[in-house]
Amino acid sequence: MHEVKIPRGIKTTIVIFILVALIGFPAFAEATPTLQQCDINEDGTINLSDFIELSKYMGREGSPGWIKADVDKNGVVQVCDMMFVANHFGESIHQSDTARIKKLSIAYSSAMNSQSNQEFMAQHFDMIDCPRTYPTAATYIKSINPNIKIIGYYDTMIEGRYYDDWNYVNQHEDWFLHDKNGNRVRSAVTTTNYIMNPNSGWSTYYAQQCRQFLANNPQYDGIFADDVITDIQEIGMPFTVSYSQIPSSIFTNWATWMQQHISRVKTAIGSDLLVPNAWKYTQYCQATTHIHFWEGFIHHWDKSYNDNHYSIDQIHYAIDTLHAQAVRGNTIIVNSGCANADSHPVEAKRWALFCYACLSFAAVDVTKTYFSWNFFVDDSSHGWYPEMDIVLGQPIGDYYRVTGTSYVYAREFSNYYVAANLNLLGTGTVSFTINGVRRTLAPRSAIFIEK
Repeated sequence: MHEVKIPRGIKTTIVIFILVALIGFPAFAEATPTLQQCDINEDGTINLSDFIELSKYMGREGSPGWIKADVDKNGVVQVCDMMFVANHFGESIHQSDTARIKKLSIAYSSAMNSQSNQEFMAQHFDMIDCPRTYPTAATYIKSINPNIKIIGYYDTMIEGRYYDDWNYVNQHEDWFLHDKNGNRVRSAVTTTNYIMNPNSGWSTYYAQQCRQFLANNPQYDGIFADDVITDIQEIGMPFTVSYSQIPSSIFTNWATWMQQHISRVKTAIGSDLLVPNAWKYTQYCQATTHIHFWEGFIHHWDKSYNDNHYSIDQIHYAIDTLHAQAVRGNTIIVNSGCANADSHPVEAKRWALFCYACLSFAAVDVTKTYFSWNFFVDDSSHGWYPEMDIVLGQPIGDYYRVTGTSYVYAREFSNYYVAANLNLLGTGTVSFTINGVRRTLAPRSAIFIEK
């Protein structure tokens, strides 16, 4: 065993506050936060490690509850927070009672450029999906939060003229997808981007690049593999040529090619994370990656605050599809959002909590369930609301329709009940009873009821 070296100043502070806690501190008796709030490192026990973690942030300020060390949620990490933790020293929490849904930040564009942004991510999220070009930022984030997972973005089927490796890839004509006239197929969204053929040397090259990147940058924990698509036509992927100009064999074989492509990548990177952005196509998760990412879950980031997006049946389908993977022990991750969120902050937050509640209905182990909201730079929330830190605990049973309602569904967790009204916007509120208390809930909204 290795001895943990604690600086003398920190050690002295810890000892003083533990001693004070042991002799009692009545002034804090009524205000003492819960055990979950005092478990700074979330290991289920209030011990020396919690004091060490808290001491790292002593004197720092932020918004109320900006970090777990701000135990009393007054925006400042200070002596009072140490005292609250000390009052629970030595106590343990049942593992199921400390469990919460994890949080993912999608940090593209300029998000990783700012040190303050990096600190916000480290303090509020459990996983970050960011470009592979920020190894220094990733290292800094991990110095603040060693437990955070960082995955590097890499599109599985697109190569662009302005990519760093374009000159090399451009020499391999057979790696590109071609139309019936032998021309390279381009994206209609960004016409300098080309569609690559997963049934070619591109797949081997991509897998090797992933492996080499992770070997060279151990601060990254895996790859976010974008555009893992089974059916190009169903998803409506836009090209500069019509589908009729592309050989039919491409569409017939694409699903098989993509499965082989993802399997090759996973074999190359071994135990590192491979997170496929695959929408409803869960076969990659089930057969290969054991992680599934669903972009646009319930409400997509480009949908307006007054757009229902998913129908009621589609909501059930999405929940049940993800649940089927969770039952197998796989990790499920989603991204939801709302366009122009800062212009409609009340409605955007309502959508965030509604989508979060729907994901909770799919969970089996909430610690293997990740929620993300918008992208980091999309709105002032930066993808985080305090309600995302609710410690639901593990689920007790499946989600169910609340008696006396048509569209209100609920699920019990060890610490909370979660209820959501799946009905369409504008249909009026619904009253119902959960745990003996009467509640009302508007359409496409959710409520979290502490036990």
